[in-house]
Amino acid sequence: MVRTLRVAACVPILAFLASAQSSRNDAALPLIGVYMQFDREPGNVPVIVMERAVENLLKPAGIAVAWRLTRENSGTESFSDLAVLRFKGRCEAKSSLRASNFGTLGETRALASTRVSGRRVMPYTEVECDEVRKAMTYVNPSADLADRQRAFGLALGRVVAHELYHILANSVEHSGEGLGRASELLSDLVSSRNLDFDESASRAMRSAFQAPK
Repeated sequence: MVRTLRVAACVPILAFLASAQSSRNDAALPLIGVYMQFDREPGNVPVIVMERAVENLLKPAGIAVAWRLTRENSGTESFSDLAVLRFKGRCEAKSSLRASNFGTLGETRALASTRVSGRRVMPYTEVECDEVRKAMTYVNPSADLADRQRAFGLALGRVVAHELYHILANSVEHSGEGLGRASELLSDLVSSRNLDFDESASRAMRSAFQAPK
């Protein structure tokens, strides 16, 4: 069973981005301001695990992340680049999902979508938490709540990192290997094995900040 990580069609960006300052080439080590908005109050553990997972996945590209809530935006902070993440649905994993809830063999669904205008990738992503939660079907049924929340946070982190790749590299293209691929198995999202970006994806993100002014 596969769930796609795809880039969606264009729509307007959130207005508050105009007040959050972005200077792509100002810092030797790019610091990305990632603003989060949750439709429903999330669990603390999944969010913390997600943030650490994204930081570790972007580290090989030489990119650091500053996490903020959209309501915290004052327009006074300066970042090398910006992204806005809206998390839809329930972003926690307190109970198991029955097999009947996660679709049919060969079905693909979007776990997240990032907006595109022409060939420009816009810094706005919507994450479908209820779709990502279906990966919890592949967590050991005997796992306790803390382990399930950590597994869900890891899955969210991998989905978010994939979308940030599109934003930071300003590319709708996918890589042939690793987390930059067009789709991932739900089981891989919660797997303990490494699921990293390949060198081509890391290089694409890194190169975006090394372009001449």
